[in-house]
Amino acid sequence: MCDIVHVQTGARLHFGLLAVAPARGRRFGGIGVMIDEPGFAITLQRAEHDQITGRTNYAARIQDTVQRLRQVWPDCPAVDVTVNAEIPPHSGLGSGTQLGLAIAAGLQRLCQQETSSAVELAAHIGRGQRSAIGVHGFDQGGWLIEAGKRDGEAISPLVARIASPNEWRWVLITPRETPGLSGSAELQAFRQMDSMPQALTAELCRLLLMECWPALQAGDFTALSEGLWEYGQQVGRFFAAVQGGVFADARMCELAHQLRTWGQQGIAQSSWGPTIAVLCRDADQAEHLVTGPLSAWSESCTIQISACRSEPALIREGRAAPCPSVLAAQ
Repeated sequence: MCDIVHVQTGARLHFGLLAVAPARGRRFGGIGVMIDEPGFAITLQRAEHDQITGRTNYAARIQDTVQRLRQVWPDCPAVDVTVNAEIPPHSGLGSGTQLGLAIAAGLQRLCQQETSSAVELAAHIGRGQRSAIGVHGFDQGGWLIEAGKRDGEAISPLVARIASPNEWRWVLITPRETPGLSGSAELQAFRQMDSMPQALTAELCRLLLMECWPALQAGDFTALSEGLWEYGQQVGRFFAAVQGGVFADARMCELAHQLRTWGQQGIAQSSWGPTIAVLCRDADQAEHLVTGPLSAWSESCTIQISACRSEPALIREGRAAPCPSVLAAQ
């Protein structure tokens, strides 16, 4: 019998939707990538009653997720959920999906249920209703393209996936005290928006399929960086009316253009932000950027370096020590 399950995830970067409220065809869709840090490190253990230990911003969401899953697996035992590390909330890094899938995958293993895919688990907990990059990324890692959803589809299908070059790094910059849109505020923002023009969707598809993806396949850092910048600018201009500008945070807009003058090309906001991500050729370039030009921003922003994650979330059983923390709980 399994008594303890450890789950360790990465986070996801999402570079913008391909279609919003289209007159016909699929809606949402887009391109993104999984990264190693920050991430969730969670331990689920059989207990006498449900409880949550460890400092976490997500206690209520964990409780709700466990209760939803009990409707799927009613014979599951009481569980002690320990949060050893977590993704900061409302930062544009897909924390809700990674947390929900981590709890679902861990509880499924603890209950000794037949293993389900992340797509199946997401349906149980109500994730992936718009973007599915984090859902597919939980199972596979890597760079991902999703097609968008037709009416009646629960989860947007994955159409392409590729591993990232091992040497590439991301520098993540998140302004403190500026949360990204989520929950009811996010729903309201979508209600306020006009349909994305078909010409813009066509241009985004061109950038994705004729610029970004061939560059990824060739390992062409420069071409991918320029493609991501242009993709993000096009998406950002469409969302500017509801997020306050091409970037959700005016300081990040200023910084992004400064970074371009410093020679950094691949800069994009992740989802609703406020996090912006800077693609670097290797760890040395990322470290130089953080300790050099970005050092002046360290008081007002959280700055960290992360590798791309080309592997699925780690799920393991046993009584070993919890998965190593990848980010101290906030």
